Amino acid sequence: MIDQPCVVYLVDDEADYRFLVQQVFSIFLPGQQIRFFGSGLDLVAHLELASDQKKGTPEVLILDIDMPRMNGFQTLLQVKRHPDWQGVPVVMMTNRDQAEYAQESYRLGASAFLLKPINLNAIRDVMGFLCEHKGDFEQLPGLIRRGA
Repeated sequence: MIDQPCVVYLVDDEADYRFLVQQVFSIFLPGQQIRFFGSGLDLVAHLELASDQKKGTPEVLILDIDMPRMNGFQTLLQVKRHPDWQGVPVVMMTNRDQAEYAQESYRLGASAFLLKPINLNAIRDVMGFLCEHKGDFEQLPGLIRRGA
């Protein structure tokens, strides 16, 4: 049960995927908030603006790894360097099932790593879990653990 509204930021360059996630929030998680960024550069620009305006941070940040111009690893580095955002839990997602991606994500400070859920039920399960657990990701559906 989700007690208080959760704010999730999703950074993904695929418009179709953002649309699916928006549908999940609209249908299954209507009391929760999702904000989308189409690139890591868009998120980094928002970080600076939000800090200047003293706006809050999300409960969780989800980064796709494979993005043009600034990939998820580069974006994660920028987030973790920013003093106001260092404590925000970051979930890295990708379609690539390669151990190196998980290892690099954790090395750079990610809280969790998983293969990108691609159907509505899987997206609902992951997003619902993220909103409900807000940083405690041990039982996250699809979690790939450190060293796996």
